[in-house]
Amino acid sequence: MAGTQGILTTVIGSYPKPDYLKIPDWFRSSHTGYSSDQYDEYVRRKVRAEESVVEKALAECMEEQTALGIDVITDGEIRRENYIYPFCRHLKNFSFEELTFKTYRNGACSGQVPTVIGPLEPTSADPWCATEWQESQAMTKTPVKYTMPGPMTIIGSTANKFYQHDKELSEVLVKLVNRELLALAAAGCKYIQIDEPVMVRNPEIAMDYGIDHLARCFEGVGPEIEKIVHLCCGYPNCLDQTDYLKADPSVYMDLAEKLDNAQFDAVSIEDAHCHNNLALLEKFKKTKVIFGVVAIAKSQVETVEEIKSRVMEALKHIPKERIILAPDCGLAFLPRNILRQKLSNMVTAAKSIV
Repeated sequence: MAGTQGILTTVIGSYPKPDYLKIPDWFRSSHTGYSSDQYDEYVRRKVRAEESVVEKALAECMEEQTALGIDVITDGEIRRENYIYPFCRHLKNFSFEELTFKTYRNGACSGQVPTVIGPLEPTSADPWCATEWQESQAMTKTPVKYTMPGPMTIIGSTANKFYQHDKELSEVLVKLVNRELLALAAAGCKYIQIDEPVMVRNPEIAMDYGIDHLARCFEGVGPEIEKIVHLCCGYPNCLDQTDYLKADPSVYMDLAEKLDNAQFDAVSIEDAHCHNNLALLEKFKKTKVIFGVVAIAKSQVETVEEIKSRVMEALKHIPKERIILAPDCGLAFLPRNILRQKLSNMVTAAKSIV
């Protein structure tokens, strides 16, 4: 990521959908109140006129981020029901009719999830993520980062009734993700982020093969592309909920060295919800750290001074050129007025550190 002064800023992925956009999603209900069949019903009822409404929502989302001064924006995942299922819907034998009840995220979530019922392969000969990114990037001059789920997170949020074990399924998903990433790179996308929050939930799998598989997702993607990994600790059911189960942030310490050696360009971690031991940053000797400085499920707005103070502490452990400021995770839970205040304060703090 390139900039002229201060510390660079980005966002992670999701943005709140405007009320006029009727795409159902996870954020508009709760972990247990959303199921993929709600999106199926939306698609059945969708009329062609709604395509222009989606374009309007995309444009507004990206224009707002640009106006707030974010250096690298996203399309807010406005088209999506969540950040995982759209990828699965583009694969044959990922069934959204044969749902399976599953408790996942170490018991934090449960519900009916789509099921792998046969060998996975693309539904189309043409990769689709690049087309989605091109449509978004054409609406703005600000660099648009493309976000997608990684193998561990796809597996952790779905059910497998075909492959003998999850490692075999992960091997297949690596190839399918890599196909899309190569097309994104060829289309000109300079910032590609894979979301793998399940790594923090299952560090043993991450250390065994998860990080290695994630690195292979980026095979063939050239050095001109910023290869980003996002590792958050989990969402609550609603804004300002406090009694919810998050992954243990101390796991970042266990994964850091292997992540640093995996040749990713940047690793995104939470710090606003729960402050880390900042010695963690010293473990990233080569990799940039996208540092979460505003909480995404708390209505309290972090002040410029609070953000700057925390970043100045972080800079005692990592050089300025290898830290990027961001929210902890996606922003879709936040009311727009609070969202704007948080991002504005983040940008002001970032630009004040020279």
